Amino acid sequence: MRKICLIAIILVSACCGYAQQVETSRFEVNRWSKNQGCLFESFGDEGGMMAYETEKTDEEKNRLWSFVTLDTSLYEQRVDMIPLPDKLKVFDSKSSETWAVFIFVEEKVVRSDSLVFYAVTYHRADQEFNTFSGKLPEKTLLQSIALIDGTLMISVNYRTGNGFLVQYDLDRHTQRTITPGIGNDFVMFQFTAFPEERVFVLAAREFVEKHYSATTFQVYSQAGNLLQTHRFENMDEAGLGRLCFAFDDQRQLTVFATLERKGNKKVSVEGMAEDFSKIAVGVIWIKFASSGVINKTYLFKNLPEIEGALTPSDRIRVKEEMLKMQQGKKREKGEITFQFYAPRLVKYGDNQVFVAEAFQPIFHTETRMDYSFYGSFPITYTVFDGYDFFSEILLAFDQDGTLQWYNSVCFENDLTEQLFAHASEAVCHDELVVTSPYHNTLRYEVFDNDGSRLLNQQIAPLDFLYGTDSFEDEYDAGIDKWYGDRFLVHGCQIIQNPALRNTMRTVFYVQKVLYE
Repeated sequence: MRKICLIAIILVSACCGYAQQVETSRFEVNRWSKNQGCLFESFGDEGGMMAYETEKTDEEKNRLWSFVTLDTSLYEQRVDMIPLPDKLKVFDSKSSETWAVFIFVEEKVVRSDSLVFYAVTYHRADQEFNTFSGKLPEKTLLQSIALIDGTLMISVNYRTGNGFLVQYDLDRHTQRTITPGIGNDFVMFQFTAFPEERVFVLAAREFVEKHYSATTFQVYSQAGNLLQTHRFENMDEAGLGRLCFAFDDQRQLTVFATLERKGNKKVSVEGMAEDFSKIAVGVIWIKFASSGVINKTYLFKNLPEIEGALTPSDRIRVKEEMLKMQQGKKREKGEITFQFYAPRLVKYGDNQVFVAEAFQPIFHTETRMDYSFYGSFPITYTVFDGYDFFSEILLAFDQDGTLQWYNSVCFENDLTEQLFAHASEAVCHDELVVTSPYHNTLRYEVFDNDGSRLLNQQIAPLDFLYGTDSFEDEYDAGIDKWYGDRFLVHGCQIIQNPALRNTMRTVFYVQKVLYE
């Protein structure tokens, strides 16, 4: 096992004293609007496609979107301009071996209006684009999309609960609607495609008298036929939170989930799928085996080393509660809790590593003086500063659901207004690499298959497109596993370059990095 690892940036620096374009392992797009849409869809070792909104419109006042096909060195292969209605926002994109799909929705939708979405599809072999739109019933919300080969599935929730799936056959240009047969009121929570098994997995939260009571899991074939249905009742004081799915060799569904404390209050079903305010007190492993349901629960308060992943203020709180418990003032140790964004699952050797990014919303209070006929008086109000993604928790489970090891990584991040993944995990050269970009650098840590840390946090600088570029500011920086041992860093940057006519530029960028 190698003990020294390094992130190599696949860029060639400019060797002259003036601005000179270098071999492109970084691709930039001018950012002209704060609300400008931009997406990158990976084609694995065949490159990828970037779709972004341009300033141009056609004669019918449609907005022109540029779809750029890139190779694995991020060179442009072709550029296609496709008109779409103005004032659309990006919803999501997916790709398969044969197709890439980009979904857009109207920027502002009146509550009672029908929901209209627009799809741009790209056939990778024929290199042909097609566009179509869909009109969904009133008071509906797009929940997610999933793609297997030429089968696109869209999950849709009604604002007041329940919902349906829309299946599109991109090869035959047909569609059908699938209604999940769930007895209670429900909201579709997560919908995922498994191309290797050629199935889709749906997770729906059930509600009884507006109380979250159970979770139903349904497995659909690529043709849209229901193959499996499973149901997991909530525990006395906790329910399932964020989920990941896997299938074993016998095609038995396994669920990895955060465990969230339930409240006694009734909940509003509307928007439940996007509720990230719940706190997780542990994780649960569930297997729907032929012999019955098997589950194992692990509370964070019973994992001694998990305190290292807490914020400093939470660590102080836990220590104070432990001290009170030792003094007999409290019978039980207080909960260790986290708020998690969408978790991920990484296959590492014989284990499945469940990874979740912990965050917390940050607020501050301000006071101003208000004046009236009777005099002055202070008014205090709370201001939202953003989300702080402060650590990443890794828990490795074997095939029987036994926790083999756990660890955590703490990254310093700027506050962000939106929730999105800040880090990426991948197995490279038999090592688990955890990476996260920050201010035009890449931070990474490396773990062995027993969970021990092979390499403490390292920082590697990222090069720019021009030799005389310098970093000014950054927004929404993230990283994704691309193919092999390659990663793709992406985000928005403000860059200074005194050697260019426009000394400052704001860009969307994607940049290739290699772990070696």
